[in-house]
Amino acid sequence: MRRQSVSFLTLALAASLTAGCAQQSARPTSEPTASGSRVTEIRYRVGPCHGTCPVYQVELDDAGTTRFVGEQFTAIEGERVRANDPERFTRVLDRLAAWQPAMGMTVETPTCGPRATDMSHYIVTWTNGDGEVAVLKHDSGCRSADARLLTERLRSLPQALGIEAWVGR
Repeated sequence: MRRQSVSFLTLALAASLTAGCAQQSARPTSEPTASGSRVTEIRYRVGPCHGTCPVYQVELDDAGTTRFVGEQFTAIEGERVRANDPERFTRVLDRLAAWQPAMGMTVETPTCGPRATDMSHYIVTWTNGDGEVAVLKHDSGCRSADARLLTERLRSLPQALGIEAWVGR
C-alpha cells in the first residue's frame, strides 16, 4: 500500500511539473492565450531619455498593418501607416514572446541589474481578441544579460517592421 501511494505521488508530481513546463513553452507562440483568445495587436512606445533619443509609438495588428507616430527626435514626425504582411506581426510576436506577461498583468523589466538612469523606456502592450492586455515596462538602462537582450530585441523592431527610416538614427 505504501509503495502504491509513493508511486501515485511521484506520478502526480511529474504530471504537474510537465503541465507547468507545457504552459510556459506554449506562451512564446501566437497561439490562443489561457482565455482562448490569441494576441491580435501589439503596441509599443519608446519614451524619452536625457538627450536626443527618438520618442515614438508603434501599433501593429495581426493583419499586418503598422501605424507609426513620431513624436520627437525621429526622422518622420507625425503619423505614418504601412501595410505589411501578417508574417511581420507573427515575427514580432515571437521575438518578444519570452518577455510577454500573462494577460491582465503589468510587469517591470525582469532582473534589471545595474541601471544607467538616462536611457529610453519602453512600454509594450499585447492585446488579445477579448480585449485583455498584458503590459511590459522596460528600462533600457537595465544592464543584466536578460535586460540587454530585451533592449536589443526592442531596438531591432523598426527594422523588422520596415520603418527604420521613419525612426532615424
